[in-house]
Amino acid sequence: MPALLTRYWKIAILWALSLVVVSALSSSAQTQRGGRPAPNLPTETPTVVSGSDVGFRIERTQDGIPVGKLVVRVDGRWVDTAPSR
Repeated sequence: MPALLTRYWKIAILWALSLVVVSALSSSAQTQRGGRPAPNLPTETPTVVSGSDVGFRIERTQDGIPVGKLVVRVDGRWVDTAPSR
């Protein structure tokens, strides 16, 4: 009888350890993959995708789509633009 109880305890401990390992692997895989990007994530430093004097400053992403402003280069600096009225 004691041998039967120790056998069940060993199985229970192995099962509990397997649950811990699977949950750790699952958590690790989710943080590495990242999933869908969160909406309205600001970038650390604004990135300018540009030609020689006209560019687009990416300020954040929304559902994986870059959102930003149209900018122009004046005296070596990127300056925001405004629509004419």
